[in-house]
Amino acid sequence: AVSINDAPRFTYRGVMLDPCRHFLPVSAVKEEIERLSAYKINRVHWHLTDDQGWRIEIKKYPKLTTIGSQRVEGDGSIHRGFYTQEEVREVVAFAKAHHVEIVPELEMPGHGMAAIAAYPWLSCQGEQMTPRIIWGVEDVVFCPGKETTFRFLEDVIDEMVPLFPGKLFHIGGDESPRGEWAKCDSCQTRMKTQGYKKEAQLQSYLIARISKHLAKKGKQLIGWDEILEGGDLDTTAVVMSWRGEGGGIEAAKQKHDVIMTPNTYLYFDYYQTKDTENEPLAIGGYLPLERVYGYEPMPSSLTPEEQKYIIGVQANLWTEYIPTFSQAQYMVLPRWAALAEVQ
Repeated sequence: AVSINDAPRFTYRGVMLDPCRHFLPVSAVKEEIERLSAYKINRVHWHLTDDQGWRIEIKKYPKLTTIGSQRVEGDGSIHRGFYTQEEVREVVAFAKAHHVEIVPELEMPGHGMAAIAAYPWLSCQGEQMTPRIIWGVEDVVFCPGKETTFRFLEDVIDEMVPLFPGKLFHIGGDESPRGEWAKCDSCQTRMKTQGYKKEAQLQSYLIARISKHLAKKGKQLIGWDEILEGGDLDTTAVVMSWRGEGGGIEAAKQKHDVIMTPNTYLYFDYYQTKDTENEPLAIGGYLPLERVYGYEPMPSSLTPEEQKYIIGVQANLWTEYIPTFSQAQYMVLPRWAALAEVQ
């Protein structure tokens, strides 16, 4: 006779799904959740807003879905899709039945072009634009100098919070250029009032205000490692380290909980083989199954006390170059199996 004591190494064992670049219908999301459950992966980070598409119904701001959820591609075709609030509840309930928690993401202050296309006053200049049809980083972002921006973000959060019973609420925070802020009278006034010397502090200001609002709603803010920039990040914020492990190491030293999700090991939109001629088009990179299996998420540079702040591991599937669900499955399998072992 034997006694087996077995438990997962990490409490947060996640994957990120991106329906913004190419929409995933509810049936596909459910199928992914069902498969993830078999791997004992217990978090789905649902990336619901970006430059190329707004994917969740917000009743107070209907243009987010009538305008922000569709884009006219270069060939004239229209790519569209969004989840109604009823569909979101359906997915969340399905996930709960499979012991999976949905972590929603509302991107800010960057990656907001789809929202700005719907409501131009969200940007510094207020110019009419359309959802972005190419990939990469957009220079036009939310304006942290205007109170109307915060009213909008808080209104959206207030509609999203009841849909997602989990504790964590992701606010993005990555890849947000600050050139517009340097030219914006409202932003410069905000900086002067706050005594700021650099635009990076405006991002910290936005993150801090949104964190307080989320806390009032019983939620905990989580964001990409750029939320460390500008300083003054509340220690309750959870940091996702995607630009390698440096951000996660720094965050742990500052006593933030950390999810390790470095692109060097866990970006499943990267090629799985060097024989790219016979592969579907991908964003680049090379991430074979063996490399995923070989990932050690606990940095040796941290002390045992600091290592306690590494609470999870996540792999991400960005869909810029993944237009179909079948291709999405091809990209994650069998790498999800390796991910589950690491977690």
